[in-house]
Amino acid sequence: MKTSSLSFNQYKSLQALTFLGLGLFLLRRFMQGNLFWYINERFVLLIVGAAVGFLIVAQTLYTHMRAHRHDEHHHHDHAHDHDHGDHDHHHHTMSIWGVLLVALPLILGFAVPPKPLGASAISNRGVSTSAPVGDASASTQQILKMNPESRTVLDWVQVFNDVPATDVFVGEAVEVVGFVYNDPRLAGGDFLLGRFTLSCCVADAFAIGMVVDHATPEAFPDNGWLRISGTVDVIEIDGEQLPLIIPTEITEIPEPQNPYLYY
Repeated sequence: MKTSSLSFNQYKSLQALTFLGLGLFLLRRFMQGNLFWYINERFVLLIVGAAVGFLIVAQTLYTHMRAHRHDEHHHHDHAHDHDHGDHDHHHHTMSIWGVLLVALPLILGFAVPPKPLGASAISNRGVSTSAPVGDASASTQQILKMNPESRTVLDWVQVFNDVPATDVFVGEAVEVVGFVYNDPRLAGGDFLLGRFTLSCCVADAFAIGMVVDHATPEAFPDNGWLRISGTVDVIEIDGEQLPLIIPTEITEIPEPQNPYLYY
């Protein structure tokens, strides 16, 4: 059946199924825990609310379709069908394209398996050793009060970015989790321990990292996740002082359920 020949009820059914699918898709991603591979976790109530809204719209469309089913044929007799056939044809064709446009995220969501950003995305987005936040003095003061071993990669990058005298951090204990990125700017076996950070959604994500002093010949492959314990030192790259990890223990770990850091 061609889309231009869809009846009113068929068109409304397609609309209802689209919104039903969108609502169930978002709820499924939320229940599986990978919704936050796409958005900042602070938007959870907004997304769940949107999913419920889609389900309500689907129910409303279905109710509307049933209410009009009994008089579907009353609006068109044979003469009017002939006179207005071109108008109905154009109206339904345009409407179908509108529904398909709304359904496009749903189609892509099912077609593309969920996968968080990793080292492979750095080739397109780059990696930064500066914190992505602007005026962060208030949060920096909170980070400085933390146990150093509780700080994340983002915390360390932020304090190095915001505190002029970085030598005060030399010798502090560190325990951080991240993925391996073998940055070509680094010599020997050194690599970056990276994390992707999100402010709003995956579109504004970018990678940050701490340099790991790893002079031994063995190399860790890109994208492998590590937990590294050790002490902090300072390294200068391109005139910028960056946090350097002197590791005492490196442990390979599975990818975390939520691999991003948020700010």
